[in-house]
Amino acid sequence: MDAAGYATFSLGGEPNTPASARDMTRSTLRGWGLEDLTDDAAVVVSELVTNAVRYGLPAPAHHCPLPPATRAQPVLLTLVHCGGSVLCAVFDPGTGIPVVKDPDHLMESGRGLHVLEALAHSWGWTTPDRHGKVVWALLTTPGAAEEATVEEQDVGWDPLTRLLLLLELLSGPSWLKALGTGACGTSEVRQVS
Repeated sequence: MDAAGYATFSLGGEPNTPASARDMTRSTLRGWGLEDLTDDAAVVVSELVTNAVRYGLPAPAHHCPLPPATRAQPVLLTLVHCGGSVLCAVFDPGTGIPVVKDPDHLMESGRGLHVLEALAHSWGWTTPDRHGKVVWALLTTPGAAEEATVEEQDVGWDPLTRLLLLLELLSGPSWLKALGTGACGTSEVRQVS
């Protein structure tokens, strides 16, 4: 297994976008040697991308795409892994935040965030800004979750913090600033555990 990895894909808003995102996720995680997380990550990414396409598009006229996104492909899927943890993040130009609803058992939709909660170690979103927002989910293998608990006692950093720091190092300091999260914590990052 690779110790760490990072991949970003720009996506459009076509009906087949969630299926493409699932395929990209499976391929990427297999390449990293994370077969144990492949199925759960594909479901999580499918839910995140479906919500981005359904609620985050079309992009507002004032939208400033976060590269490598473009006006034609305004959604970004980013996968970051460190050890046995994978952060799945979907950037979209929308300003609405995720809302967990009571599922209507007679409806075919409306359960995506419940599925996300069931599969992810934790999940959340950033405060919308001129680029839009990021909805993310952290998945961990059972061994990584146990290892993280021991290391958190020693260091005090949770796996999400480690992955975000890795992403910051890999992509340069503009990534978190572009999302509106500054070193002073001027922007909110919401987390649901």
